Amino acid sequence: MLDRRTLLTTSLAAGAVAVIPARAQDNAAYFTDLYEKAKKEGELTWYIAHWRVEIAERVAKRFTELYPPIKCNVVRATGQVIYQRLSQDLKAKVANCDVFSSTDLGQYVSLKAAKQLMPFVPKNLADCSPLIAKFDPDGAYTITDGNTTVLCYNGDLVSAADAPKKWTDLIDPKWRGQVAVAHPGFSGAMGGWVLSMTNLYGWEFFEKLKANRPQVGRSLIDPPTVVATGERKVGIGSGVSVFGYSARGTSLKGVYPEDGTILTFSPTGIPATTTRPNAAKLFVEYLLGKEAAEITRSEFSVPVRNDVEPAPGIHPLGTLKGINKDAQEMHEKLPELIERWRDTFGV
Repeated sequence: MLDRRTLLTTSLAAGAVAVIPARAQDNAAYFTDLYEKAKKEGELTWYIAHWRVEIAERVAKRFTELYPPIKCNVVRATGQVIYQRLSQDLKAKVANCDVFSSTDLGQYVSLKAAKQLMPFVPKNLADCSPLIAKFDPDGAYTITDGNTTVLCYNGDLVSAADAPKKWTDLIDPKWRGQVAVAHPGFSGAMGGWVLSMTNLYGWEFFEKLKANRPQVGRSLIDPPTVVATGERKVGIGSGVSVFGYSARGTSLKGVYPEDGTILTFSPTGIPATTTRPNAAKLFVEYLLGKEAAEITRSEFSVPVRNDVEPAPGIHPLGTLKGINKDAQEMHEKLPELIERWRDTFGV
């Protein structure tokens, strides 16, 4: 993505336009026009679940610096909570949200079916991985983040040899009272893990997990924190949190499970109710741009762009033995699985 300064310089340098490739000329005109329209709208509100609030605020701040005076208001919560908030807005016919970024693909199936998303195919998708470039052929939503769900352990309390290597290691009785997980009723990414484990091992897996008396947090950010402090020895977590903690010199270690890492493709859509469509479109373009990818790369997210390398230790999209989640299956099965989880674990 061309930044604003490059766009403005290019538009002024009329004599140089002829030698700029056709796509760059088209993009320059497109982004300049979109920016001018977005400035008139002045701001946007971003409902976000798939990054920590610190990352989201950093991205929003940089967007405003690049495209003044457009302000990005950040509203951050877990995937299920932020969806509930959007659903309440839509029911009340209140246009609070301009850009919706969550962690549960099934939510977008519901929103799309209800015609609650404005179709939009960003220009910057052309520079993204083929795995996400045409994820929704109708353009109702776009994948703007790649993450993983992995195993983790406290390296001061557990040796690498004894650490879990597979998801099924979490149900080994030796970890009774020492496992940390999240809750699918709050975390969309956790919901994806529950669906994947059910498909792999059946609900018996969770009956055995219950017998190990796991500590259940809300977000997938919670278990790595608990394990890093030594309150629990092993657990699961988002790759962003696990590898981020590890890189900062904590005792937390991450493991890509032998039976398959859970791949989380987090979508972004523009609610059809938005009153600031141009600012929303410009922000989605920014999320798919190189600068945003560099910011989230530094936080151990998996870049969705072809021209941004992952941080050390993070596997690029398409190279990892991963378990993908189907959006339609998430939509159909997750509500029942959440209720089954509550019945089993009592939370």
